[in-house]
Amino acid sequence: MSETRSLVIAGDIGGTNSRLALYADGKPAFERTYPSVDHASLEQVIERFVDDARKQLGADTRPASACLGVPGPVENDMSRPTNLPWIVDARKIEARAKIPRVTLLNDFQAAALGVTALGPEHLVQVGGAERNPKGPIVVAGAGTGLGEAFLFWSEADKAHQVVASEGGHVDFTPRTGLEAGLLTFLQGRYGRVSYERVLSGPGLADIYGFLIAEPAVRPLLTDETRAAMVIEDPAAVVSRQALAGRDPVCVMALNLFCSVLGGLGGNLALTFLATGGVFIAGGITPRILSVIQNGVFREAFEAKGRFQPLVAKIPAFVVTHKDVGILGAATYARRHT
Repeated sequence: MSETRSLVIAGDIGGTNSRLALYADGKPAFERTYPSVDHASLEQVIERFVDDARKQLGADTRPASACLGVPGPVENDMSRPTNLPWIVDARKIEARAKIPRVTLLNDFQAAALGVTALGPEHLVQVGGAERNPKGPIVVAGAGTGLGEAFLFWSEADKAHQVVASEGGHVDFTPRTGLEAGLLTFLQGRYGRVSYERVLSGPGLADIYGFLIAEPAVRPLLTDETRAAMVIEDPAAVVSRQALAGRDPVCVMALNLFCSVLGGLGGNLALTFLATGGVFIAGGITPRILSVIQNGVFREAFEAKGRFQPLVAKIPAFVVTHKDVGILGAATYARRHT
């Protein structure tokens, strides 16, 4: 497979995994996922991916460009990811992997572009009315961290344009007495508390830790959960036990997580008058869809006092596409090559 302008790498780089796909003529030809923490740099990941692609597609496979969504702010095609010990430099990737052009996007900038390319089969609506196809759009999502991005319709381009954001790091604002207690607990652990401290995999584990610190809750702890916490990722244990209904504390933790997520989603809906919809992406939400649909998310989403009737009309969607970031990076690459 020889080098052409249509042969591009699209990537969704996360704190846990780096997902990459090679697109030929607008269609994925080769895909791989690598654990991010197993690599010393993103250059190493990309170089490995190109080598693996050549083994399968032929030694003459030479990508002409790459577009990579990275978990952190991007300046001058450089980024220091929030949850990885890397300094990502597009020029260094070009040199090491021998790719003529590499572009970096904030990961949720890429995810937001991906949302615009999704079909209805990859979206689950959670409340609200019909969306305005040209209205402002909010995209947020929890995984290793919390990402946010926003889209506004450009009549000149006949497409939505993305505004990148690091809004996941703004101060966490509790809505209820329980959330106020959570804030106090997290302040004791971290000092300053952002929304990402709550709405992320580590955040879900900390919510569980907050609940079991309450003496009245401790009798509800199960031996099964205790044992699993020792050898598994705590957030995964909380989610699994809650969804299976095997641990009441895990059920409480996951419901509190979804309530905070709904409250934030409603805040963003108001801030941007997101008549185009609030889209919840990220690695966590598709796995806990049944809890998001149980009412606690939407109740918090709409709890905006006098503006409840306005927010009640704004639809929210859970994104179920597993590689929406890659889809967005590929969309950007097609538009700019």
